Parts: sequence; C-alpha cells; structure tokens
Amino acid sequence: MHTHTIPARLIKLATHYQYSHIAISLTPECDTLYSFGRRNPNSILNSGFVIENKNGEFFNKFKDTICRIYEMEVTKKQYKHLKKIFSYMNKHKETYKYDYFGIVLRFFKIPILFRNRYVCSFFVADALERANIYKFNKKSAFVEPRDFEKIEGIKKIYEGKYLLMNNCI
Repeated sequence: MHTHTIPARLIKLATHYQYSHIAISLTPECDTLYSFGRRNPNSILNSGFVIENKNGEFFNKFKDTICRIYEMEVTKKQYKHLKKIFSYMNKHKETYKYDYFGIVLRFFKIPILFRNRYVCSFFVADALERANIYKFNKKSAFVEPRDFEKIEGIKKIYEGKYLLMNNCI
C-alpha cells in the first residue's frame, strides 16, 4: 500500500519502491487488514499492532490509498495459526509497538531487534514464518514490502485504489 502521507513518501524515497506499507488479510475481500501502523489516523506517534477495516477511520481519512493485492493458498492449519497469532497480538496490543528506531537500523542492515517492536513488513514476514507458510531467505526483520511479490506461488489479483478493490475483482 501507499497512502501518500509524508512518512509514506519518505519510506518510498528511501526504498525506491512504489509501495511503503504492507498488511495481511485473512479474507478474499481484504476488508480487514492486520499490520503495524497508526492506531490513530491523525498521528504517527501512537503506532503499533493494528486491525484496519476497509470502512474504518483510517481508510476514510486516506481515501486515495493505492495498493497491490496478492493471494496465496494456505492450509487450514496455517490459516488457524495465523488467526491465533493475530488474536493473541490483538489481546495484548498495548505491548506491541511500532519500531521507529528499528526502521532506521533496518535501512542500514544493522541486526538489532527490540522485543515486541515491529515494522509492517517484519510483522507480516514473521507471521508467515511462525505459521509455517513461508520463510524468506533472509531474517524476517530485513524483509521489505517488495520481497513479498517474489514469493513462489503468490498471485497478483489487483492493483489500484484500495477502496475500489472489490469493484474490480
């Protein structure tokens, strides 16, 4: 995803990639997304584990968010494991924070991790690995949004404005 906000533009500038954010959904409609980002759409200061709803406050504020959506097949066991991970994190969401310092360290490939601190791509990569769905050929902390499109067997199903997504699939 890319929201066109100042932080998103800075990430895009640093990574030279058109998308600055990644989330994961458990439904084909992609109406509920799990990620690490703003808990309050009006401030980046309070960020951490979030469940973003397509009809919620975040996408109401950032209507021009563009995205590329991929799908991949998972087993029932893997799906249940992801649900369990997200449920646990949601139950303990106040202990999970966005890793502002770590995003800089990751840019310079410095392997220092902080407990319960994530950026969006690290979170999704870690969840896929913990659910035995996919393991990248590098540490999950160093996975970037562009790396997900290289997963074997992944299929691009949509590209465009997120809020128009269901009308196009």
